[in-house]
Amino acid sequence: MEPYRTQVAIAGAGPVGLMLACELAAAGVAVTVLERALEPDAMPKGNGLVGGIVPLLAKRGLLRGQQGVHAIPVPRYSFGALPLRLNPLRPNALRILPIPQRRLEALLEERARAAGVDIRRGHAVTGFHDDGRRVAVDVAFDGRACSLDTGFLVGCDGAHSFVRHHLGVGFPGTTGSQLVRIGRVTIPPGALRRRRNAVELPGGRRLALFQANHTAAGSLTIAPVSALVRGAPKDLYVIATHEPRGSQAAEAQMPLQELKDSIRRVLGGELPISGGQWLRSTVANSRLAERYRTGRVFLAGDAAHVFSAGGSALNTGMLDAVDLASRLAAVLGGGSPLESLEEYHAVRHEAGRLALLQTRAQAALSAPGPEAEALRQVLGAAFRSRHPHRYLATLLIGGPHRPGPP
Repeated sequence: MEPYRTQVAIAGAGPVGLMLACELAAAGVAVTVLERALEPDAMPKGNGLVGGIVPLLAKRGLLRGQQGVHAIPVPRYSFGALPLRLNPLRPNALRILPIPQRRLEALLEERARAAGVDIRRGHAVTGFHDDGRRVAVDVAFDGRACSLDTGFLVGCDGAHSFVRHHLGVGFPGTTGSQLVRIGRVTIPPGALRRRRNAVELPGGRRLALFQANHTAAGSLTIAPVSALVRGAPKDLYVIATHEPRGSQAAEAQMPLQELKDSIRRVLGGELPISGGQWLRSTVANSRLAERYRTGRVFLAGDAAHVFSAGGSALNTGMLDAVDLASRLAAVLGGGSPLESLEEYHAVRHEAGRLALLQTRAQAALSAPGPEAEALRQVLGAAFRSRHPHRYLATLLIGGPHRPGPP
C-alpha cells in the first residue's frame, strides 16, 4: 500500500492532540491525527480547566455559542489545601472553565474537522523512523498496516506514550503515596442540605464543594454533577477520597462498598451513597520526560509530563500544543530554520519542571498527618498575613504575632 502524506502527524486525539491540530490547521498546515481508539472514551476525566489556556480558548472563539460554558475569573483559589488570595495580581489573572473533558474534546474535534484536519480513529502508531528529512510512521488499522510520510510527528498519546517509549526518552519521577478512590454516586436529597459553596450533613457538619475537605485520616472532595453536566440529576455527585496508599494497588474497577468504607474512614461517619458509576482507584504520578524533542519527533501533554496535584496537567499540556504549533507553522512556512524548534524543548520543558515543583508542593500541603497539618497552619497564617516573611521570622524569634486580616 502506498504511503499517504501530511505535513504534521499527531498521535492521540485527546485535548492536547486536538488543540495542536486546531492551531496548526488555523495556520494553514496539513495535519493528520492518528487515534488508537475507535470511539472517544466515555469515562469521565477532568471536569474543567484552570490557568492560561482558558482565556486563550475564549480568544480562539471555541466557547462562543456554547450554552453553560463560560470562563470565570476567580479572586481566590486553593494552593494545595490553602486558600490563596489572587487580588494582588492583575484583575482576572486566573480564570477557570468548568467543562467536562469529553465536551471539551468534542468542541476541539468539531473545530479541527471544520478546518480540514484528517482525524483517523482506530489507527494506532506501531513504529516510526526519522531520517532527518521526513518521518516514516507505521500505522495499524482494521487488521491492516500502512505507512504515513510526514514532516514531523508529535506524541500526544498520554502518560503511557508509545511515541516516548519508541524514542527511548526517559520519564523519571515519583509515584504518589496516596490512593484516590473516585466515582459518581447518588445521595438521597434528605441526606444533604445544599448551601452556596458547600453541603451540610445531618448534625451540621459542612463539606466544601469542589475542593478537598481534610481530616486526620485523609481528605474527601464532593461535587454535584449538575454543576458540570447540564441536565444531570440533582442527586448525582462525584466523590473522591484520598488516603495513604500503603501496599494497595490502583484498580480500574472498584466495588461501591470500597468507596463507602473509605468515606467512613476519612469522615469518621457514614455518608449514604448508592448506585455507582465509573468507580475506580488511582495513584498519582509526578514525572517529566527528559526531552520534549528528538529530531523531527516531539512530545506534548501527558506524554511529556504527568503531575500529582493542582489541576495543572491539562492547562500545561494544551499550552505545550499552542507553543509547538506556532513554531512548527513558522518552520513549515519558511520563516524560521529547523534548528529553531529546539526552543520548544527549552521553553516547555522548563514550564513542565516548574509545574512539577508547584504541584508536588501542593501534594505535600494536602497530605494527611501531623506534619502536613502543621505546614498548612503555618503557611495558611503566613498567607493571611500582610507580611509573610515577617510572620515567619516572628515565629522563629518566638514572639507573639497578630496575623493581618484575611
